[in-house]
Amino acid sequence: MADKKKKYELEIMIAGGTDRSLEASIRRARKEIDHLEKNAGLSAQKIGDSFGGMSVKGINSLAKVSDRAFDAMVKGSKSAALGITAALGAATMTGMGFESQMSTVQAISQASKADMQKLTSLAKEMGETTQFTAEEAGQGLEYMASAGWTTRQMLDGLPGVMYLAAASGEGLALSSEIVTGALTAFGKNASEAARFADVLAQAAAASNTDVAGLGGTLEYVAPVAGALKYSYEDVAIAAGLMANANIKGEKAGTALRAALTNLAKPTEQMQGYMDDLSLSLTDSNGNIVSLRELLGDAREGFAKLSEAQKAEYAAGIAGKEGMSALLAIVNASQEDFDKLAQAIDHSTGAAQEMSKIRLNNLKGDLTILSSAAQGLGIEAYG
Repeated sequence: MADKKKKYELEIMIAGGTDRSLEASIRRARKEIDHLEKNAGLSAQKIGDSFGGMSVKGINSLAKVSDRAFDAMVKGSKSAALGITAALGAATMTGMGFESQMSTVQAISQASKADMQKLTSLAKEMGETTQFTAEEAGQGLEYMASAGWTTRQMLDGLPGVMYLAAASGEGLALSSEIVTGALTAFGKNASEAARFADVLAQAAAASNTDVAGLGGTLEYVAPVAGALKYSYEDVAIAAGLMANANIKGEKAGTALRAALTNLAKPTEQMQGYMDDLSLSLTDSNGNIVSLRELLGDAREGFAKLSEAQKAEYAAGIAGKEGMSALLAIVNASQEDFDKLAQAIDHSTGAAQEMSKIRLNNLKGDLTILSSAAQGLGIEAYG
């Protein structure tokens, strides 16, 4: 028994035993041979010798000894003797995993057969061209389907989400949650997912935060900003400036939400401070000004105040909860403001480019190769 165990372990090492699917395939092959020993009266050695010299006709004759299930085991044993069962088993496991994942997508989205063909094709394509596998791409589609996105929205949104995840190093689940939630809050279509992903990736790269931190900020401020028709580019500028002042994530979102809420519906005292600085959410025609214009007006007004007055006016306008956000924005240097704004304004293609840079090394090459190999496994399974 000990000798047999050692033999199994040696086979696993030869096949690359760190791969669980290969290990499982070899173990199954050995069990099949053992089963043949008991049912056909053959030793493992004899089976190996037989498969080595037996003709195709002889092997087929042996396969007819039992029913379809036993026939499958005989063929599996033959493959093991030829050294290919592990590869076939890995392909099968990969294909089964992908098939199961896409069934989950269909169950949640209720997509038609025709739509599922499109989604499946896209998942395979993303699996072959990014660091993520096709099954992981399917998981991205699952998150989107759970958010209520239609097939068209998922087709539009998946590449942006995957490039954002690849560029930032965040998981697909978090990246998908950020993109779907924020775009909904801003009242934008899934067709803007790629642009939104570029803005987040560039904002994270150009300021002292990351995509997860920006996602935390947007979770709290995006609904208010969206109601005011502010662009996510301008909100990203505000979030980046706050992050540079070490106000990040949920704290930044809470503070900016409070500041915008107070500016939208100021008390009499707040309005007095705003009038002193000629600060208003609307222009002379009653139209809401852009957040970038509002921030510019605030920075210009606060520049005329002393340090003590800045704290007083910030608290007076934004309240105790929102004053930190307002101070971080108005105290940022013009150079930092312009640099961040320029980076975000010219961020088209940033997420995809950053994802390529992250993979521009040997480890990245191997990751892409592994992902593509799994794609071949799926094709072999199908």
